[in-house]
Amino acid sequence: MNNQFEQLKQCVRTMFDQSPIEKHPFIQVIQQKQLSPSQVKDIAIQMYFVVNHFPRFLSAILTQIPDYKLRMPLVENLYEEHGKMNTQFVHVETYKSFLKGIGITDEIIANTDPSIAVIAYNRSITDLCLHYPYEEGLAALGVIEEIVARVSPIISQYIQNNYQDSTNMMIHFSDHETLDITHADEIYEVVALLYNGEQKERVERGLQLGWYYHRRLYTDLLEMI
Repeated sequence: MNNQFEQLKQCVRTMFDQSPIEKHPFIQVIQQKQLSPSQVKDIAIQMYFVVNHFPRFLSAILTQIPDYKLRMPLVENLYEEHGKMNTQFVHVETYKSFLKGIGITDEIIANTDPSIAVIAYNRSITDLCLHYPYEEGLAALGVIEEIVARVSPIISQYIQNNYQDSTNMMIHFSDHETLDITHADEIYEVVALLYNGEQKERVERGLQLGWYYHRRLYTDLLEMI
């Protein structure tokens, strides 16, 4: 298993090294402070619909996995997404703290629709997790978790540099900076158990799909503004 895990991690490392997510044009725009306050709001509220949907991706993949031993790390992940049953720390609620800090109220959220790009992303990941070999969806979620973990400190720094009283606003991203890399590794450990024989090709396809879909989401959000 250790050998399979190292092989899997090397495959993932190659993806991130060849085209670092930190160098994606969308992330570069954030780092270079090229967004107006209204553009920040537009992007942030669209990402709300992704954050709100993520637990459903986990729920979808759980229905596909036949072995409870493989499901257990994902059940824990889903539990943490729900704030370990403390509503104050449910991830969509911590994200709302960020939104409120930039002037987006619950009323604004209720009167905003997800963009076509976000709808396409959410439906694509749900479909992948629910209707295709679970090795693919599981691998894709691992990559997505790692992307979010790498991007979260960049967002935290942006908030810290641009907003007063930013402590509550940063909670969501500072938590994900550590939690999501843990979640990614937990998913990779499960995926590594499947990284052999006929399943190996499915795993590698899933890694590429997670990489494609999430980078595409960032590209579409950038084009939106």
